Amino acid sequence: MMSDLPLSTLLEIIVCVFLAATIAYCAMLDRRLRIMRSGQDGLRDLVRDLNAATQRAVTAIDGLKQASAATNDELGERVRNARALTDELGLMIEAGNSIAERLGRAERTARQPQPTFQTGTAPRSAPAPQPASARDSATAARAAHQLLDALKRSR
Repeated sequence: MMSDLPLSTLLEIIVCVFLAATIAYCAMLDRRLRIMRSGQDGLRDLVRDLNAATQRAVTAIDGLKQASAATNDELGERVRNARALTDELGLMIEAGNSIAERLGRAERTARQPQPTFQTGTAPRSAPAPQPASARDSATAARAAHQLLDALKRSR
């Protein structure tokens, strides 16, 4: 049978088979390219969504930084106020301890028996002068009260 066909016809049949194979291969490549393009479109959408999410995250982080700075400022102010109150309370405690100590000394002095003079003269009608420690404790109490008032006004 092959011997009956001329060589040119045989070459044309071989070329037709190769052309058919080429067309089939081109169709297959076209289908794969379409799939890749659709995947590329999906990838493009994915990148766009990722970019939008990144922008939202950056905005949220900026908001958190601002909130953190505001909270830091507020807490710093509260800490400064607390330290000032601590110092003030320390002064009040020192003043209270000092007053308590002076009052204790005045009480001990008042409890000690006072010497009585028996000279035979009539008792005086004038009040007896206060001991120096009682005057000191009264002065200290007034000074502490003034100090506390000044501290209260300084707030």
